[in-house]
Amino acid sequence: MKRILFAILLLNFLMVLSFSNQVLANGVLLESVGPISTGRGATNIAHSDTGSMVYDNPAGLAHLKNDTVELNAEYFSFSMHYRDPDNDQEGKEPDFILPSIFYMKHFKGLPIGIGVGVFSSDGFSSKYDLIHPAYGKQKYFSYSALSKIILGAGYKITDQWSLGMGFGASYSKIQLEMPYTFQTGALAGTPALIDMEGDDWSYTWNLGLQMDLSSKTTLGLSYRCQDTFDMHGKLDMSIPAAPAPNSAHYDLGFDFRWPQSAGFGLLHRLTDKHIVSLDVMWIDWSSAYDDLTLKLSNGDNATFNGMAGSRPQDNLPLHWKDGYSYRLGYEQIFTPQDTLRLGYLYTQSPVPDGTLVPMIPGILTHMFSIGYSREWKSCCFSLAYLYALPSKQSIGKSEIIGGDFDSSSLKESLHCFSLGISYRI
Repeated sequence: MKRILFAILLLNFLMVLSFSNQVLANGVLLESVGPISTGRGATNIAHSDTGSMVYDNPAGLAHLKNDTVELNAEYFSFSMHYRDPDNDQEGKEPDFILPSIFYMKHFKGLPIGIGVGVFSSDGFSSKYDLIHPAYGKQKYFSYSALSKIILGAGYKITDQWSLGMGFGASYSKIQLEMPYTFQTGALAGTPALIDMEGDDWSYTWNLGLQMDLSSKTTLGLSYRCQDTFDMHGKLDMSIPAAPAPNSAHYDLGFDFRWPQSAGFGLLHRLTDKHIVSLDVMWIDWSSAYDDLTLKLSNGDNATFNGMAGSRPQDNLPLHWKDGYSYRLGYEQIFTPQDTLRLGYLYTQSPVPDGTLVPMIPGILTHMFSIGYSREWKSCCFSLAYLYALPSKQSIGKSEIIGGDFDSSSLKESLHCFSLGISYRI
C-alpha cells in the first residue's frame, strides 16, 4: 500500500509540473484547491474536511477520523481582453486542467494527524500578438507557476485547541517573450526583443491554529511563508536598430518571489444541517511584486558589452500593493450523503494603474461559486463551479518607460470547474 501511494504521489507531482506550464488563477493567486473548498467560496481555514487543509491550515489534520486519499482536477477557462491606441485584442490564454492529490493519515487513539499534498498554488499566463510602436506586430507571452509538495501535521493540544505545521519543497518557473524597453542603467530607454526563461527549487512552510470557541463555532488562524527563488536561466536579446551583429545571448539571474499570506477563519454551525464560514486573507504583494531585477552576464556580443558593461542589470517596476481576500461560504447538509455549497469571494486588485501590463493579469475581484458532494460507501464525489465576474482596469500614462502600455486597459474573467473524489481507507 505504501508503495502504491508513493507511486501515485510521484506521478501526480510530475503531472502538476507539466501542467504548470499553463497556469493560473486570481489572475495570479489560486484562491482554493479542490471542489469542497471552492464550492463554499474558498473558505477552509476553520474547516477540517478536505485534503487542501495541508495547504490552508494544517491544524485541521488533528481532527481526522479516517485515512483518506483525495484526487482533484480543476479546469480553468480565462477570458482576457487588452486594448490600447494600436491594439484591441482577446488574449490567447489556453484552457487547462490542473490536478492535485492529498493523502491523510489518522492515528487511532493519538491526538495527531498527518497529510501530504501535491498541487499548484500560484501562477499566471498570457499570450497576445500586439502592435508595438517600434517593432510592429510582435508576440507578448508570459507564464509563471508555483508547484508544491507539502508534508503537514496537526496536533490536538486539548479538546478545544490544535496546532499544525507543514514543510516541503516548491518549484517555480518563469518565461517572458516580448518587446522590452530597458528601464535603468546604461541601456535605459533602449527598446529590444527579449526571450527569457528561468527556474529554481526552494523550500516552503506554513503554520496553523484551530480553536473551538463553542460546540458550534470554530476559529482558525493560518500563515504561509514567502516562497523565494534564486532563478537562473538564459536571456536572448535583439536590438534591430543596432549595427550588425545586433543580437546577444546572456546567462540570466534574478530573484523571484511569491507572496506570504496570513488569515483567519470562522466556522459556525447554525444547525446540524446549516453551516456558514468566513475567511479573511492578507496577501503581502508589496514585498513579493515590488520590482523585477534582471542580472545579465557572459554576453557574447562585444559591442553590447562595450555599451552596457559585461554584467548589465535592469530593474522593472511593479509596485504591487498588499491586498485582502474576503470569502463567505454556506453549506446545507440535505442527507448524510448529500451536501450543497455556495460561496462568494471579493479580492482586492493589487495592481497599481501605473504598472498595469497584460502579461501579469492579477485583476479579478468578484467571484461566485456553487458545489455539491455525494457520499457513496467509502467514497465521496464532489464538484464545484466558480465564476469570476469581468474585471477591468485602465491606465493613462504608464510608469514603465517606452510608452508600450500608455492609454491601455485590461479586462479579465474566469470560469473554473472542479471535480474530486476521496476514498476512506
